[in-house]
Amino acid sequence: FQGPLAQALGIVNTSPVNTLVNQALAKSTGTGNAQVKLKLELPVAAIEKSKVQGSVLFAGNDVQLTPDTPLLSKAKGTVTFSERGFAITGAQARALGGDVKVEGGTRPVAPRSPETLVAIHAQGTASAEGLRQAKELGFVARLAKDASGSTPYNVSVLFRRGVPEVTVTSTMQGLALNLPAPLAKSADSSLPLRYENTLTRESLALPPSGAARPLQDQLTFEMGRLVSIAFLRDVSGPEARVLRGAIGVGLAPGETAAMPDQGVMANINLANVNLDQWDELLGQNVASAAVTARAPAAPSPGASSYIPTVMAVRAKELTVQGRALHNVTIGASRDGPAWRGSIDATELNGYAEYRQPSAPGGGRLFARLARLALGASATKEVESLLDEQPTALPALDIVVDDFELRGKKLGRLEIDAMNRSQGVREWRLNKLNLTMPEATFAATGNWAALNAQAAPGVFRAAGPRAAERMRTAMRFRLEIADSGQLLSRFGMKDVVRRGKGKLEGQVAWLGSPVSFNYASMDGNFNVDMQGGQFLKAEPGIGKLLGVMSLQALPRRLALDFRDVFSEGFSFDFIRGDVTIQDGIAATNNLQMKGVNAAVLMEGRADLQKETQDLKVVVVPEINAGTASLVAAAINPAIGLGTFLAQLVLRQPLIRAATQEFRIDGPWADPHVTRIGKKVEAQAEGPKSGNTN
Repeated sequence: FQGPLAQALGIVNTSPVNTLVNQALAKSTGTGNAQVKLKLELPVAAIEKSKVQGSVLFAGNDVQLTPDTPLLSKAKGTVTFSERGFAITGAQARALGGDVKVEGGTRPVAPRSPETLVAIHAQGTASAEGLRQAKELGFVARLAKDASGSTPYNVSVLFRRGVPEVTVTSTMQGLALNLPAPLAKSADSSLPLRYENTLTRESLALPPSGAARPLQDQLTFEMGRLVSIAFLRDVSGPEARVLRGAIGVGLAPGETAAMPDQGVMANINLANVNLDQWDELLGQNVASAAVTARAPAAPSPGASSYIPTVMAVRAKELTVQGRALHNVTIGASRDGPAWRGSIDATELNGYAEYRQPSAPGGGRLFARLARLALGASATKEVESLLDEQPTALPALDIVVDDFELRGKKLGRLEIDAMNRSQGVREWRLNKLNLTMPEATFAATGNWAALNAQAAPGVFRAAGPRAAERMRTAMRFRLEIADSGQLLSRFGMKDVVRRGKGKLEGQVAWLGSPVSFNYASMDGNFNVDMQGGQFLKAEPGIGKLLGVMSLQALPRRLALDFRDVFSEGFSFDFIRGDVTIQDGIAATNNLQMKGVNAAVLMEGRADLQKETQDLKVVVVPEINAGTASLVAAAINPAIGLGTFLAQLVLRQPLIRAATQEFRIDGPWADPHVTRIGKKVEAQAEGPKSGNTN
């Protein structure tokens, strides 16, 4: 008769033939019609001597033996069967983008043994496009998205105890792989591949009627001498589950990846390891789930059992989350979603724990490092990561004894931060401390979605798409023990000598915590420094500090107090308040008191353009009265003009010696203009009557 192939398979699978062929066709599917011939001999008196004989003729059908094996399309050939077994002869099909020949059938397990097994052998050619379309191959299909060309292969399948044992071999010659190291290869080169899974001897020794113990198989995978994988699996259930395993990548000759008593051990030794590229390739964040801040796709229990529980990694260069580490040695272990271990590299050394997030923003990184160095390129990579919004960041509990940023050693670093991205997009900085011999810096703040009520000025500056922008806000306190040494640490040597005090305030800007957006910056802070000296420095080295040192005055004008500023202005104190709005810093009460003179400043500085427009009043020290007057703090509510009129310039001697200047232009090359006797007119007030 002729009828649907699926119906014919159903008849086989519900008949005694299904037991005879070890359930080899239990999960098979087929489409289209097939011609079936069937002859039965059923002696009523001796039914145990029944005989069956038949054949199935395929005429372009689509057949799939199991859900995880490739589809055989346009299959042609004949399957003959009897009560003793079946045989496939002259079968051809299309699979994996190429032609394939299939043969096989049942055979005794051993000579004269009543037990049989099913053996099928296929030989064909697989193309990169065919592999990409074979979604049932999972991992292999994802690897093939960066492949081209085609390669021959051989496949053998044995069905024993209802379990398919598969062996795949290929030279991989003719197939180019544009994969991350070490699996990249040209089409001309060969990279022998072998995949095999076989039931263990213990499983084969179980009684045929049922297993007192779980069925187990041994899976091995090799690609040349680059990759070797071995897993012991429980295959009793619907999904295989790894009991223990070993993964070796790039191992030297004679070096092996020993299988542990439990869990999965990975031993990796490569010149270059790029976990970001593998993450992108696999599409499930399996490669770097241990060290990234992103939530991986939740794998099934069976799939997650393949992920290593213990890792040893050695690499000349390791790239993760865009950051490259050099001369890396890592020893790590996994306990459920948590990884912990030690790392030693050129850029860092210490211990870390990372708990993978169960939801976006739920990860946590705990680290205690002896050292951490972030170069200019690494800083840009961190900035790029932060631009992905706070949901990409884990909670942080980090302490670094020796922290270096862009070549500058910043002492001990402490960070405590948490992600509050469930319901609100916010990364809260509970603590950011830097401790150096010369100073301590402490800050708290957050990085969150822009709030129009909380920051109306910043919200307006953000433009029409303000609601989509993120804003960093920070409160800070900088305690300085030696300002000269602190500036030297930041590359500004010989700008200031000594000086101690503090800077305290708050500041906010659009963007991430490490990307200062001066144009949108708002805030305010107070300066209170004592006992230092501005040194003679070239313009531009200290930029705005160079302006405050007032060296430009004697350099451009012939003044009678040249000795006060030429070799650097010594100050008893510097104090005042600074406000910032849209990147413009302004003050109206900045005071510097020295031995021979006092300097009062008001004006504005553009942080983005590095320009200023300042009024500077120099009050020479004449007597003790001058010092007491200038030592009085200027209330920002009244400003510099009122202070001068009320407290300083009422004394004729002081007023006559006081000089006023305007300093504008760029910080590196300021323009200085003397403003004559404006201060005297300001003190005396408007005159009436004839001036002749």
